[in-house]
Amino acid sequence: MTSIVPQTAALLVMSALSANALAEAVAESMNWYRCNTHTHTSAPPKSDANASPEFVVEWYKAHGYQCLVITDHEFLTDVTSLNRKYAGRSDFLVIQGQEITQALIDESRPTGKRHFHINGIGIGRAIMPVGYPAGARGIAPVDMYARNIAQIQAAGGIPQINHPNLQWSVQLNDLLALESPFLMEVWNAFPTSNNLGGIDDTGDVAASTEALWDSLLSAGKVVWAVASDDTHEYYRFDDRLSPTPGQAWVVLQAAQLTQTAVMTALRQGRFYASTGVTLQSYEADEHGISMRLVQTPEWSPATSKPNTRVVTRFIGGGGRLLAEVTGLNPAYRFKGDERYVRAQIIDSNGRRAWTQPVFRDGRLKLAE
Repeated sequence: MTSIVPQTAALLVMSALSANALAEAVAESMNWYRCNTHTHTSAPPKSDANASPEFVVEWYKAHGYQCLVITDHEFLTDVTSLNRKYAGRSDFLVIQGQEITQALIDESRPTGKRHFHINGIGIGRAIMPVGYPAGARGIAPVDMYARNIAQIQAAGGIPQINHPNLQWSVQLNDLLALESPFLMEVWNAFPTSNNLGGIDDTGDVAASTEALWDSLLSAGKVVWAVASDDTHEYYRFDDRLSPTPGQAWVVLQAAQLTQTAVMTALRQGRFYASTGVTLQSYEADEHGISMRLVQTPEWSPATSKPNTRVVTRFIGGGGRLLAEVTGLNPAYRFKGDERYVRAQIIDSNGRRAWTQPVFRDGRLKLAE
């Protein structure tokens, strides 16, 4: 796991920003901060994680993170004392959040339910799911999402759609009617989140979470891609089926490590998502996109030289492959007909990263 230390990122310009935000980003000396936006602890009475908030913060701080959102189920874990104890010289930030564990009763499913969980990042009050605790009945998934997103925004927070393919619950139509921009997990590191999609024995096809993201982008939506741990297990690192920490994260761009700056970066899509690939720089302007990637170091540099290979796929509307570039300095020049362009980066050991879409069709101005 590559540790990402905050650093000046003068070349990093997330062009998904509006014109004003872009100008501000260029004018400021921006830093990169590694953050997990989906984290559970043992704080609530009925929590399903097995470590205290203090232990959790200590783990993430010791392993190269600078930011953590605690999102316990139907409970707001107090972060004031955690920030007082662990923030030090403004080198770590804990943000209060909640996972709204929304369920819909559906007797046709093996578990009897479909799951529509959503994080409220930076909210000031707890939000109970529709029909809590048994689950909702007689309501469309899109209406549940709309209700919970409105509640999150009213509480000052940012909505994040969690693990869409958990129990194959979320379908494209459940999200298409949502108007407000939101975050969505294209990679959730819980071992049974089904990120890659698949086909069952009856021939039923479920799209990958990344393909679902492209479908939403192609329909004109503003959706920012997140990778996160969804951590519940902090001790059994020898069990590959355990949801342990340190597997997926976002790296965001902000002038300083404050809640206001971090929340602004998340709202504006000024970050990339990763399971191990690190960007040294990212730049986009009216001509195109260029990046510099960090070569993955060897575990034993004394005996081996770094030799990981990387391919970057620039992807546009409909999930169409626009270009495929190998090496550590990928670039794409706009042709003029793209509605959006994003990058998917995969290295030869399976690590991934996703950059946010550069919108070329003016949809951001309509969403503001």
